[in-house]
Amino acid sequence: MKRFMIYMVGISGSGKTTIARALEKEIGKRSGLKMQLIDGDIIRGEFGGVFGYTYEERMKCNQAVRVVVKYLIQNDISVVLSQVGAYEAMRRNVRNDFSGLSDYIEIYVKCSVEECMRRDVKGYYKKHEQGEMENLNGVSDTFEIPQNAELVIDTEKVTVEEAVGSILRYLEEKGYEL
Repeated sequence: MKRFMIYMVGISGSGKTTIARALEKEIGKRSGLKMQLIDGDIIRGEFGGVFGYTYEERMKCNQAVRVVVKYLIQNDISVVLSQVGAYEAMRRNVRNDFSGLSDYIEIYVKCSVEECMRRDVKGYYKKHEQGEMENLNGVSDTFEIPQNAELVIDTEKVTVEEAVGSILRYLEEKGYEL
């Protein structure tokens, strides 16, 4: 069975994890496809907090995550990686690593900083305002808008269900039986 690597990128609070979880659930209901969801915040914690939030540390963390994802894909497990993916160089590295191993699908989960601040699901924006968090992508650190995403999902305009539907249609167009 064909495998894929979906890289969902966007600033904190844009809806990446919510959409990824809903996608995982829907694919699980529809098919026997082996799939692993990896959330950037969770795996960062699983690495024991060894990576900080500077550009260099984020690039190293992304490299470590790519190794994990590569092992999964080499064992016929498709992956949805939900991660800020703030830099074009980072996304290019991911694309280069996986374009030969599986179908690579970059999804930009678009949402304004103002809306993400309002949602503040993980409390990062509040921590940033209180001086407890530095280098918040899209606020005090760079978030380079993806220019090469296969899909763009604007979570201020579509529901989670509509977003999942768009991704499933894309996968079906690529030949996945879901």
